[in-house]
Amino acid sequence: MIVLRIPRKVGGKSLRDFILLQVKKFKKNREHRYIKLEGEVAYSDEHVFFIFPDRALELAFALSMLFKCQRHIIPCTLEVSKPLEIEKLPDNIIKCAEVWSERKLPRRCYKLRRVNNL
Repeated sequence: MIVLRIPRKVGGKSLRDFILLQVKKFKKNREHRYIKLEGEVAYSDEHVFFIFPDRALELAFALSMLFKCQRHIIPCTLEVSKPLEIEKLPDNIIKCAEVWSERKLPRRCYKLRRVNNL
């Protein structure tokens, strides 16, 4: 299981618009004809949780959101049911995540949907 935790507020500033945009992006990719992301969004008083199964495509999506948070200086955390070292991930997952954090997922990354073992 992959869990991305994003705070609702940073320094008293609400991240509502940023979070709504990420939820919209997640729902759009969940219904996309070829991408078909799996996962859920959970809300608490202080955080929003994106919860995904252990698949490469979902990991790439979670990493793309992590990179976006880092660019906006939002202190989010990415947790996996087992310890995850980003440096040890396959390059194709990292490259897809970096591209996805900037724009749409390229078609060449759709094949990550069939990769189960991280």
